Amino acid sequence: MAEADAFPAALAGTVAQLLPALGSSHAHPPFAVCQDGQVLLIPTRTYYDRKLLLACTQLPGDAGVLALCLGTRHHDGHVREACVRQLLLQERAWTVPFVVHLCGEYVLEIVEAIGALLPAWNAQALARYLRENPAYVTTLERRVISYWNCYYRRQYPVWEDYPGCRAMAALHALQALTPR
Repeated sequence: MAEADAFPAALAGTVAQLLPALGSSHAHPPFAVCQDGQVLLIPTRTYYDRKLLLACTQLPGDAGVLALCLGTRHHDGHVREACVRQLLLQERAWTVPFVVHLCGEYVLEIVEAIGALLPAWNAQALARYLRENPAYVTTLERRVISYWNCYYRRQYPVWEDYPGCRAMAALHALQALTPR
C-alpha cells in the first residue's frame, strides 16, 4: 500500500501490521516532504472506513498513532479533526508532517486546534522539519491565504486576525529557531 511511504522506514514493521487492519482505501496522489533526510509520500486524502479507522486509532503504541496520522488525511473533516486533536497529545517527531499539513486546512476548527498549541507542541521537531521543507512551507502559506480569501475574508477582514495566518506566523517563528 502506498501509505507505507508516508512514514519513516524505522516504522515499516508497525505500518505493515496496521494497514491490513484498516482495510482498503484508495488515496489521492501524495505530497512529498523530507523528514530527517528521508522523503515521505503522504496521501492527500484517504478513504478508509470511518469505524475501522477510529477503532485502529485506539491500538496501543505506535500503531494507534500511525492510524491517527492517516486519519488526519481522511476525506471526512470531522474524522480529520478528531484525529488531529488526539495526535496533538503525542510528541513523536514522525507525526509532525501530518500536523503541519493541516495548518493549510479549510476546516477552521482544525486550524484553530493546531494554532492553539503552536509553538509549544514538539518545537524542536517542528523547527527541524520546517527548515528541511522551505518550498513546502511556502506552498502551505499560499494555500492558507487562498482559503482565507475564498472562504473566510468576510469573517476575518483583517488577514492577521485569521487563525491560519496566526498558525503560519507560529510556523515561521519555529522555522527560524536555531538548531540545537
